[in-house]
Amino acid sequence: MTELKSNTEFLRFFQRYSPSEIHIDKNSLFYRDKYNEIINFIKLVVSNSQELELFNYLDPKGGLLINLNPGTDIIDFFKLISSNYYLEYFELDNAEVLNSPKEFLNCFAEIVDYFNKPIEDRSTQQPKNAKHKDSKNDETINKKLILINQKPKLNDSLQNISILDNFLDLFYNKNRKFNFINNNSILVWLNYDYEELVHISERIFNVFDLFIKIPFLNSVERETYLKDFAEKNSKIVFDIHTLVKYTENWEVNDIKQLLKMGIFKHFLNADLNDISNEITDTLLNIIESGEYILSTAFATPESNNSIGMTHNTKVSMKEDIKILDNRKDLVEKKNEYLTEIREESVSEFMINQLYENAASKNYNELLIIIDKLNKKEVLEDNERKLVAKYPFILNDSPSMAQINLEKAKKRVDLIKRAFGK
Repeated sequence: MTELKSNTEFLRFFQRYSPSEIHIDKNSLFYRDKYNEIINFIKLVVSNSQELELFNYLDPKGGLLINLNPGTDIIDFFKLISSNYYLEYFELDNAEVLNSPKEFLNCFAEIVDYFNKPIEDRSTQQPKNAKHKDSKNDETINKKLILINQKPKLNDSLQNISILDNFLDLFYNKNRKFNFINNNSILVWLNYDYEELVHISERIFNVFDLFIKIPFLNSVERETYLKDFAEKNSKIVFDIHTLVKYTENWEVNDIKQLLKMGIFKHFLNADLNDISNEITDTLLNIIESGEYILSTAFATPESNNSIGMTHNTKVSMKEDIKILDNRKDLVEKKNEYLTEIREESVSEFMINQLYENAASKNYNELLIIIDKLNKKEVLEDNERKLVAKYPFILNDSPSMAQINLEKAKKRVDLIKRAFGK
């Protein structure tokens, strides 16, 4: 065995934290349904109780495989789990692997064996270069969570060698015993390429206990997240239903970053701050301009098809944004249109004719309405309908409208007497 292996220096390929070093705000996470399955699996493995009925039918090994899309908050979720269940946390350091890909591949089997061997066999080995701060509680930690975050870029750096494929070979073809659960360890493997899993599906289900596929946030989940954000930031205003529509196939971290960008851009414009904190247009402009790049832009098309779907919606988005702009223009011109209507010159003769028509049909009712308007009392439903029938009375003050209506009534009565009515 080389000096590298004997000194377990390969642990530099992992970020390592004790539970006391993990500080995650549980309220910052978005809890989706699939997270419940993960929690239940972790509880099962941590307890490892032979008294559970499940052990009558299955022999769990402690391995969980998850397929998902970039942009989730699942890493923080597992850190929170490690903290709450007092698990020492190991996460594959992709950056370190990218720096020394050949060395990582050469010692990959030893890394797996290190985590898969009984804890008493490792107790005398003290890693020299593991990324781990000293902790007084290290000696009391018995259980470990090992997280392999197989990012899409990782396979490229390893010359398209799949570490998941290599891992399965160790147990499927080379007769190693997958024994994480009995060695107080839980293995969680994150995969972003569903097509890869299709090609190796037989070995997957012979090695891992459970496979979970986490889909994109659906419309209800996106709406829930946006409503929660709006409640926590009540001074920031945006159209939730519009954003739900434009964030199809977005993940939670993407939506979170979009909102941050929108707020930042909004407050860069000091003039707008004094008017409104409405940021819907700002957010839509960020999406349309391509100023925010989705996390899924770096994922393989086979894993989620997000790039294609995003591209196909651009045309409809442009049309909808144009419609929104047109509506905004109409709203802005509303007062201008109303002012023009009010200022239109109407002859005195026409005004008199309108009042005479109203007085001949609904004189008493209109007198009551004008009196209520003068006293600023609330109108009944039938009274509001009558005002809608004779809206011109609102152009005058209540006292003037009453005078005009009474004059009109006298003219109508004179005309009736002249014709013998």
